[in-house]
Amino acid sequence: MLSLRASSRIHGLTLPHRLHLLRSMSSSVQLPIKPLSVDEEADDFNERVQELNAWFNSSRFKGIKRPYTASSVVSKQGSYKPLPLPSTPLAEKLFRMLQEAEKDGKPLHTIGVIDPIQMTQMAERQEVVYISGWACSSTLVHGSNDVGPDLADYPYTTVPNQVHRIFRAQQLHDRKHYDERFSMPLEKRKNLKYIDYLRPILADGDTGHGGLSAVMKITKLFAESCGHQGGKVVVPTNTHISRLVASRFQLDILQSPCFIVARTDADSARLISSNIDPADHEFILGTTIAGRGLAELLAEAEIRGASGDELDAIEAEWMEKHQLVTFDQAVQKEIDVAGKGATAWDEYKKAVDGKSNSEARLVAREILGKDVFWDWDIPRTKEGFYHTTGGNEAVIKRLLAFAPYADMLWYETNTPTVEAATRIARLVREKFPGKQFVYNLSPSFNWAKHGFNDETLKTFIWDIAKEGYAIQLISLGGLHNTAVATASLSKKFETEGMLAYVNEVQQRERDIGCDVLTHQKWWVVSSSPFLVLRSGANYVDRIITTVQSGNSSTAAGGKDSTEHTF
Repeated sequence: MLSLRASSRIHGLTLPHRLHLLRSMSSSVQLPIKPLSVDEEADDFNERVQELNAWFNSSRFKGIKRPYTASSVVSKQGSYKPLPLPSTPLAEKLFRMLQEAEKDGKPLHTIGVIDPIQMTQMAERQEVVYISGWACSSTLVHGSNDVGPDLADYPYTTVPNQVHRIFRAQQLHDRKHYDERFSMPLEKRKNLKYIDYLRPILADGDTGHGGLSAVMKITKLFAESCGHQGGKVVVPTNTHISRLVASRFQLDILQSPCFIVARTDADSARLISSNIDPADHEFILGTTIAGRGLAELLAEAEIRGASGDELDAIEAEWMEKHQLVTFDQAVQKEIDVAGKGATAWDEYKKAVDGKSNSEARLVAREILGKDVFWDWDIPRTKEGFYHTTGGNEAVIKRLLAFAPYADMLWYETNTPTVEAATRIARLVREKFPGKQFVYNLSPSFNWAKHGFNDETLKTFIWDIAKEGYAIQLISLGGLHNTAVATASLSKKFETEGMLAYVNEVQQRERDIGCDVLTHQKWWVVSSSPFLVLRSGANYVDRIITTVQSGNSSTAAGGKDSTEHTF
């Protein structure tokens, strides 16, 4: 993850404490008018290192591992310590929200948004905002304007730009709401429904763009634009850990408390980019049959002009013949053939726990008295990827590896079940107590066909919340909802004309009290029928009339506005 914005950093403090904090924030940005002496500069550096160490050791970062020192961070910050970013207050707000969620065993659940309209309609009820990389790649790609699938081939600024867009919308609606409250008498204000538009944002941070410097750049964009970060070819475990460390280091340079969420797609992944990390070896697949490699055969076929269907047939035939297995499975088969039984297998498994494949080969030779033929290079794809098992065991191992470096953990699953979610969470929390999770209530699941009844479907998010799934999101909920509403209106509008619009949109807006009914005002500020609705254009009108001595002939909410007909 990463996080959000500015002026609620002092929320919850007494007035004297607020004033003290404001003074300290102000004084901390004063620059010297003359160069410091070497001794003064050293004293300032050491003081900043001490402050940063205290920050590292605060409750906010309990259990977080940093394989670098505070001095290595301060030396990268420049002559004076960073100013608080707009993301800082909402990152701190999210921290308090997550603490309450853990205490109460209740989730912060939300729906993925694709535009400011959806954000405003959710603000009253959903406590966090989620922005999906998939949705951004499909609906909003800055720079090229080419929308497409989520393949990390879009500009890496795409999601941060969407986060910035939504955050700016949050700020605008917060300012309008604040101005509305103080533009009416106190008695009326007491009846005005308060809406918190400054909701923490959780956003996908795709780390597939370039190396560690690119990871740090995208992290910086999120921190400055108020996001959160998450991480089906998987990369080696140690590669992703390096990305998590790089992200944390960048946030520390900015002195930002934004959250980092380590995500893994290992459950459904069937390919891995490299076998460099021993932690992944037990899940990599190979063959026990010697022969020519799959990539070599496919390359030959392509050279002779084979069609796509022919290439698929060659690959399918090769895979059927070779029946890929892990090295452990190959050893188990050899133990069974040799008649050595369960004792030898238990001995092998105990000896190879946490070991590399080369070490596992030596253990197998000692037990069997011979080498086990097994090759993980022969099945490699033409892109050079290795095959891997995926599955829950791979997920658990990766989550355990990522946990020390991340604030929260997220694993994508093929099947939404309370049982699997509970097992994974408990295994991780046994080693890392209190570690919290993000869960994707994915629209990719056919929820009606996963064994749920109405009651278990209704309680699912609260059932897994008890196990530490503190943030739960329908990642593409906003996208699907927009599609359904638009398709329904379009279908009826074709034959019913304006009756369709009135029935499908305006009447439903009235029925549920949707503020976009009067779209220039753009929110219902009170459930009371006696209060005048003001906002949106009215907010700008009040700004214009303020700077024009209380009068403006161009007010958007003037007497001729069509919105007075509602």
